[in-house]
Amino acid sequence: MTLLAAKEWNKMFYENGQKYRIQVRAELVHREGNSNAYFAIGGDIFRHAKNGRKVWESGGCIHKDIIKHFPELQPLVDIHLADEEGVPMHAYANAAYWAGQTKWQALDAEMLGKHLRISKDEANRLTTLVNSYYPENYENAWRNICYHFELTKQWKHQALEAKALLYTTEEAK
Repeated sequence: MTLLAAKEWNKMFYENGQKYRIQVRAELVHREGNSNAYFAIGGDIFRHAKNGRKVWESGGCIHKDIIKHFPELQPLVDIHLADEEGVPMHAYANAAYWAGQTKWQALDAEMLGKHLRISKDEANRLTTLVNSYYPENYENAWRNICYHFELTKQWKHQALEAKALLYTTEEAK
């Protein structure tokens, strides 16, 4: 494993009179066997008990909690598990899956939009194009569509935003 960049954020907060701490870690890491490095962001929430102990409350991909307490980390949450160029994990195969072009899943434009980081309307429009012009090989069709409609450029820009969050120091802000 090669850790290319990593950063941690911590914040204390109160809910219903109870004290908590959220700890967030984001990284760009390359693991052996993967062709590219990828982004990951997750966290842990600890409750401070009355007796002084820290009690783990939740953790993992707590993205809603991360955004609630660190809205500036939205670019990292958006590309969680995307590669270093911002391309979503299994971008084209998963696009075909959420577009209902496999035997396992009907069209779910909302999930397709989330996966490709586009609107639900855009997801519907692109699905119609793929179904109309590329009815044979959906994975290659999605590769072509994402390139033609410049989603790959958008993803690269999003990856640069995320990298900027990982590579800047607190003093530079």
